Amino acid sequence: MDKQYESKLASQCQGVARCLSYNNSHQEGEAKHTLIEAASALDKHSVRTHRKNDGILIINARGKSRYMTWRERLSMWLLRGKLEIRP
Repeated sequence: MDKQYESKLASQCQGVARCLSYNNSHQEGEAKHTLIEAASALDKHSVRTHRKNDGILIINARGKSRYMTWRERLSMWLLRGKLEIRP
């Protein structure tokens, strides 16, 4: 799947979720929650990494960033830099 497509699809999911409310009905609340979770899952597939002085910074397609945990750094080292494993 193309990373730009995943990012655009995540944005669309979050846009539709923004129109829904948790307060109206149970089904609408569940739909909102599901769309937000789908957007988050799609965002995790397209990340960039940058080496900084205090660690490796991960930036997703939407610009949210965090530093890699020691487990993620160990996995990256074991996989020789390949951050993606898909069946």
